[in-house]
Amino acid sequence: MIWIDQQPQLDRALERVAESRVVAVDTEADSLHSYFDKVCLIQISVPGEDLVVDPLRKLDLGRFGDLLGNRDITKVLHGADYDLRILNRDFGFTPVNLVDTMICSQLLGYEAIGLAALLERHFALKLDKSHQRADWAQRPLPREMLEYAATDTRHLADLADKLRAELEALGRWEWAVEEFARLETIRWAERDDDEPFRRLKGIGGFDRRSLAVIRALYGFRDRLARAADRPPFKIFSNDTIIDAAKTKPQTDEDLAKMKALSPGHRQRFGREIVRLVREAMALPEERLPERGESKPWLRDRELDERVNALKKVRDRFAAELKIDPSIVAPRHVLAAVAALQPKSVAELDAIPAMRNWQKRVLGEGLVSAVA
Repeated sequence: MIWIDQQPQLDRALERVAESRVVAVDTEADSLHSYFDKVCLIQISVPGEDLVVDPLRKLDLGRFGDLLGNRDITKVLHGADYDLRILNRDFGFTPVNLVDTMICSQLLGYEAIGLAALLERHFALKLDKSHQRADWAQRPLPREMLEYAATDTRHLADLADKLRAELEALGRWEWAVEEFARLETIRWAERDDDEPFRRLKGIGGFDRRSLAVIRALYGFRDRLARAADRPPFKIFSNDTIIDAAKTKPQTDEDLAKMKALSPGHRQRFGREIVRLVREAMALPEERLPERGESKPWLRDRELDERVNALKKVRDRFAAELKIDPSIVAPRHVLAAVAALQPKSVAELDAIPAMRNWQKRVLGEGLVSAVA
């Protein structure tokens, strides 16, 4: 493992990397330790060499960006989606000619698709997972953390070769190639979200007054997290917000009834929680958030029936292929097919989210199901 935090050292290393036709890439960010997360490490592996680059040193990474954009060099990643988004956000990079070993494992029908599980399956390697939630922005980084980071790319190219051989044996490699091409279109995009509190899971059954409490506490926590540059969950948990929406504490005595609010948090945030709940309870009806819209297939019985019919077809094919049904065709694709009611496989081209391999594999079955 080679630690790189100086420009001349990086430039020389990238000259060597550029000579390889296959390069493994990964990143480490500090999203579990800061509100404004950033790329803290870039790992690059080629045969016989593992590089761990420190982007926090404000190095000129232009040559690395050129390498990522070079179509003659294959870049291998695992679970590439997040890496591609933050590389685009922080540096403007747009990688091409990608292979994602997680996608390969999904199309092979593996139950365990994490990198550690794949390395153990194919190379009998056991990864130390103790640094998965580490703070990668700390400096200096302990040697064991650097070694841990390097292992994320060290075996990726060999793993990709093994997975490709399995996919080709099953006639599914072209499926993977289509998925890889979609990865090239990934870009970072800020969420345009007027009501971010709706990201919380399990709030669909709450009435409008309870949603007002959730909105108020979610916004309060977010403001604190921004000011402290800490992840919101490290201020207080989602469970605390949900608990407050259920109990609606308006006095100190009410706060004591909240099981999700620790004594320390009660002392620190209790007064503000009570104030915000009182304000939410006093809001006029017209200022309360609306309840979330039901899914269209739940409001339209005929559409719902078509989706269920399509789901049976999808599940049958998934069982035959031994692939997770959500990979064969996710729910939003089935809903789009149900709404379109195609009379031929060719009409499925009107659904942008549907892959060509999905049309070939179950297109006729889906068309028949909605006929």
